[in-house]
Amino acid sequence: MKRPSIFSKHYEKEIKKRRKIISLLIIIPIIGLIIFFKTGFSGLINTGVSMKNGINGILFNKSKENTKDKVAEVQKKSEKVVKQQQKSQTVTTADTTKAKMDAKNGTFIVLLSDGQKISVEYNVQSAVKSIKGVSNSKDISYDISPSKKAIVIQSTKNQDLLYYDVNNISKDITKKTHISSKNVIFPKENKLKNSPNYIWSILPKFIDEDNVAYVSELPWMNEKAVEYIWKVNLKNNIHTQVKPASGTKITFKNITTKGLEANIDGNVVYVTSLGEIVK
Repeated sequence: MKRPSIFSKHYEKEIKKRRKIISLLIIIPIIGLIIFFKTGFSGLINTGVSMKNGINGILFNKSKENTKDKVAEVQKKSEKVVKQQQKSQTVTTADTTKAKMDAKNGTFIVLLSDGQKISVEYNVQSAVKSIKGVSNSKDISYDISPSKKAIVIQSTKNQDLLYYDVNNISKDITKKTHISSKNVIFPKENKLKNSPNYIWSILPKFIDEDNVAYVSELPWMNEKAVEYIWKVNLKNNIHTQVKPASGTKITFKNITTKGLEANIDGNVVYVTSLGEIVK
């Protein structure tokens, strides 16, 4: 420490200040030594440990606070997700309820050529109609198209085939006459009048939206009890025999990727829209 100049104006004050500083520099180390000898080295260690524990406590509390914050944040996000799910479920329930309210059932009456009145049931949902079935299936055989937009009905009394779409627009698709290979015309009515058990056209079944298959004993007029598969195209009303397909008992099942499944005397084949038989 630099000694003040004897010629300084504040020489006395600077000397006093200098003495105080020198005294403090001497006294403080002495006090430290006294404390050291009284508490011993373990005290210093304990003091260090206490400081370390204090620091660790501060860090732990800080970590604890961060964890609480994270838990609170996760809980908040979870509550938000739950609220969104509840809102979505509410909307879905409302939509389902609305759809059910919009869905309506109805019927329209069809008059068959034999005088029967048949009620065709349909469903309306979102302004789209689809046929469900008929309420009176007595003395008839029927099938609904794959799209449920149409139905074909066959009267078991006169074996006529009638096509109805979902808007009650009808079309008679009956084969009225058969022309033999010798160009002889056989009217259906005359044949059934003379042979009531003759099978002219029964069991109509949709192959697709444009073609309907049915079972018949045509092209033969003699009663050999041999059944054949025929199909009618709904666009041009042309009837075609499906060859080769004959047997003593023919039934139809479901539409598959191969075509309409048919069982002929226990053998399964498939009828295509082109009027072909595949296995």
